[in-house]
Amino acid sequence: MVRRIISLLLPLFISVLAMAQGNADAYINEADRHFQQMAYARAIEGYTTATELGAVNEHVTKRLAECYMRLGRSDEAEKWYAMVVKFLNREPKDLFYYAEALKSNGKYAEAEEWMDRYLATLNDGGEKARSNISGFARKFTADMDRFTVRSVGINTPFSDFGATWLGDDKVVFSSARNATVGVERRAAWNDQPFLDMFVANAGPAGDLTNVRPLSGQVNSKLHEGPATASADGSVIWFTRNGYFNGRTQKSTTGINRLAIYKAYDKGGSWGDVEQFLYNNSEISVGHPALAPDGKRIFFVSDMPGGYGGTDIYMCLDQGGQWGEPVNLGSAINTAQNEVFPFVGTDNTLYFSSNGHPGLGGLDIHAAKYLGLDEYGSPMNVGAPVNGTLDDFAFIIDKSGKRGYFSRDRPGGVGDDDIYTFEMTGPLEQRFLVTGLVIDEDNGSPLIDLEVRLLNKDGSLVGTTTTDARGEYSFPVEKNKEYKLKVEMKGRYPGIQHLSTERIEEQQIVTRDIHMVPDAGIWLRGTTRYKDRPGFLAGVKITVVNMSSFFSESSSTGESGDFNMRLQSNEEFEVLLEKEGYYSISVPVSTIGMKAGLIDLGEARELSFEPIDLGSPLPFKYVRWPKGEVKLDPIARTELDAFADRLNVNSALKVEIGVHSDARDGADAARLDQRRAEAIVDYLVTRAVKRDRITAKGYGFSRLKNHCAPGISCTEEEHAENRRVEFTVLEILP
Repeated sequence: MVRRIISLLLPLFISVLAMAQGNADAYINEADRHFQQMAYARAIEGYTTATELGAVNEHVTKRLAECYMRLGRSDEAEKWYAMVVKFLNREPKDLFYYAEALKSNGKYAEAEEWMDRYLATLNDGGEKARSNISGFARKFTADMDRFTVRSVGINTPFSDFGATWLGDDKVVFSSARNATVGVERRAAWNDQPFLDMFVANAGPAGDLTNVRPLSGQVNSKLHEGPATASADGSVIWFTRNGYFNGRTQKSTTGINRLAIYKAYDKGGSWGDVEQFLYNNSEISVGHPALAPDGKRIFFVSDMPGGYGGTDIYMCLDQGGQWGEPVNLGSAINTAQNEVFPFVGTDNTLYFSSNGHPGLGGLDIHAAKYLGLDEYGSPMNVGAPVNGTLDDFAFIIDKSGKRGYFSRDRPGGVGDDDIYTFEMTGPLEQRFLVTGLVIDEDNGSPLIDLEVRLLNKDGSLVGTTTTDARGEYSFPVEKNKEYKLKVEMKGRYPGIQHLSTERIEEQQIVTRDIHMVPDAGIWLRGTTRYKDRPGFLAGVKITVVNMSSFFSESSSTGESGDFNMRLQSNEEFEVLLEKEGYYSISVPVSTIGMKAGLIDLGEARELSFEPIDLGSPLPFKYVRWPKGEVKLDPIARTELDAFADRLNVNSALKVEIGVHSDARDGADAARLDQRRAEAIVDYLVTRAVKRDRITAKGYGFSRLKNHCAPGISCTEEEHAENRRVEFTVLEILP
């Protein structure tokens, strides 16, 4: 009987399931509409119902993951992104967002693995990029005693965030605590009550008391906050969903975006509300922050032309009206979101970002003011202020010691809460070099090996040992050159170089050290800049066997280092090339060698000089006695080296220019022309093609100083005008 009942019901069940999956489309379509209107909480409801009806497809899972991520629910976002990255046609950005979700949940090792997979999709064939998420986590949690943090007593189970100073002893903040007043209104974005602005008294120890609504015309039926106030507390600029003079302002797609408004203190009540000059219903403009002198206003916007997500902009006061918005540039803004700016008394810019390295979600950063409206590289303020989830709305008092910030954390009162902090030590940027020590034979990490850090002159700076992952780490200083060295039995010494000239752009630099077996012959070297500190990446190294003319190529990474295996008993020519720089050629012999290391830098300085088109460069030793044209041995030696350079750099066309001083008279140009032609003739004897060299005698037509005919000058001043130069005219394709 039971079997019969099942057999009768089975066709009905299949029919119902098919109908249910068909019905899922209606929920998906409705959820898509909510998603386009940024009503993410409502979109989640529709997509979730669709999955319950069997529509667990790529579109629905991606949308659920994104909705949860936008609402800060990284635990749910991780679950859905874990499904998304398994689809065959996943996109690189899916790997990125999965890594971000894992990081926000404190799973740094897994996050690093997936972020490195994302970075591999961007690799253009150069050195493999590393995200260093675990390294940043260690870095940003290294100074836990820099801040003391505690929750304030005014937090509620609803959202409370975004405190800003109103004078010295009050703060204004946003809260959804008014949910029970009148008819409860909920936002489609996150299904939470609408935000209003409140005032609280700020005690000397950071306590907030006596909370009351901001009276007057600021609070409306839509969201308000965050805000900023003038130094005297008489004017506030605040964020609100577009709503002015009783009318809601929506975009052409029906989205009510953020806008900035200004209100005045009218004896305890705020009124005379004005619109910010750059409000636009098609974009969001919000999160205002006034500089201490009131002459600059900072704000956040997703206006076109930014770096991605939301960027921070600044306007200057131009006699009572704000000038055009200026993007703060790539030092501050990233492809992700920068929000909640605040400017301290010393003009340090504090803001939150999920694009700069951090511990997860939004992290608070500080950027020192450099003057002329420029800022230094942002510094993550670290734990315990920053954590795995969102941390934002950081403000600090005039003493630079106490302030407030906001976060959503387990253990809080509920949703976003306001926290007070005391900063017990100054913010200091720390830089690290880290990497893996790897066995070149099998690619496995090498553990418990000593790694030494040496400075430019070879002195020992520090030692450490690789951990269970084969990783090492050292603190390093800015504007230094270092060498990393590892020694191991059965392997040639492993070496990597590091310049920290611009390390603030990365904060953590990766240098993996590969240990090659001490069998056979290895060629190594380090390429560097000639005109400034630092090592040159992207140099193509081509080794040509002069017997078989077989060639192999490699290229230098960020360290400027290269390692290549050579055959024994052969002659080679090693060519080092990088576009925009003079190439270098070095002969190498392994005749009589069975094993060993050849350091190319010991045979030739591997420093690269940029090719400066059209700029004359002097010969140092090419000179003539008065009236002579013949080249002396010292001049020929210098020209021999120049011929070698031209033969290695066969795409260059150059001019040889000879100049006289003003005392040589009208015949100077003819004599200079003969001298220039003599140089060309000599270069041709050194295998330089004549059609690549132009001879030009200038006489005294191009003096370098004031010593014209009839002007009295010293011998040294006249000597400055007597010169021989070469100029690169063209680089042939």
